[in-house]
Amino acid sequence: MYQWRKGIAQWKVGRTLYLSVPFTWLLDEAEQIAAQHKGKVIKGGPAYQCPQECEGFEPILFHNPCATFTTRGCPNRCGFCIVPKLEPEFREIIDFRPAPCICDNNFLAASIPHIKRVVDKVKQFKVVDFNQALDARLFKGERVDLLCSLKGWKARFSFDGKGQESHCKDAVDNCKRLGIKDITINCIIGWNDNPEEAIEKLELIRSWGALPTPMRYQPLNAKKKNEYLLDTWTERKMKDVQRYYFKLNWLGGITFKEYEEYGEEHRAKNVFVDNNYDLFAEGSI
Repeated sequence: MYQWRKGIAQWKVGRTLYLSVPFTWLLDEAEQIAAQHKGKVIKGGPAYQCPQECEGFEPILFHNPCATFTTRGCPNRCGFCIVPKLEPEFREIIDFRPAPCICDNNFLAASIPHIKRVVDKVKQFKVVDFNQALDARLFKGERVDLLCSLKGWKARFSFDGKGQESHCKDAVDNCKRLGIKDITINCIIGWNDNPEEAIEKLELIRSWGALPTPMRYQPLNAKKKNEYLLDTWTERKMKDVQRYYFKLNWLGGITFKEYEEYGEEHRAKNVFVDNNYDLFAEGSI
């Protein structure tokens, strides 16, 4: 389920080379690949800010064979998101290919009949992951009942901005009431906040009994990953926040402040922590 290529997907049909590019910081590499191919090249994907649909097969299969889409687009217009530019109209895919990793940008925005259709087709899988997270504001009523009829599904929600606190809290409470304990909430940071506000939001999620996942904001035209940084942040603070909250299974017994002070002490001595706590080395997240 998690066998993502994490880079450019490429395949050939005859002499035609197809490139599916997920991130803008991979565009230069994609152009180099295209320049070396002797034949027709068709480029697409989010990095080119255009959808890529090819007759006879799905590009997402070359990124992850366990992934699928059952809807396209999203009715929300979040300022940090590329989806409204790629797919301005929300639509349901009736003849979708069943797979355990559902990559819909807003699955719960679909109609009840569509959600029923999807649930019926993916019940065959032991675990179903709504990879892009669910809209907590829509996690209610019959939609909750349908999801909970699955054998195993990962409760993953999104908490993107102010005003969503009560909806996220209700979603977590709903999950707990239904006996679902493994609850994750994706939380964008570094978009329109400062470290104190981001930490407050992440700690709020923890207080509900859910696991926060900090998602670093990337501009829609970023030429280099993780290059963008608000002047309210420092690179060190951003890395510390990401590393601490990504490692909560190991670090949950200490506060972020304690973690930061401990790390500062060891950085000053140029000493790295052993075993699972080697959190300050490059590439540790």
